[in-house]
Amino acid sequence: MDKEKKALEKATVFETGEIITAKVYKVSPEQKEELDRLSAERHEKLLQNAIPKIRARYEQLVKLRQQQKVDDGGKSSE
Repeated sequence: MDKEKKALEKATVFETGEIITAKVYKVSPEQKEELDRLSAERHEKLLQNAIPKIRARYEQLVKLRQQQKVDDGGKSSE
């Protein structure tokens, strides 16, 4: 009980005149299953599209770093 009182004393409460609302939709289990499946498919598709882009960007950065090492190596030997 003591801990709760201390927590309430430390708590900051903000009062606003706004009403907070959130849309809530009732979905049947079948609809939820379908939405979950579509979401999983969409996620998989995004992953398949993202991986080649990430790999290409990584290879580009590796080449850039190798080029910088070559450039830095050439300057220090002069």
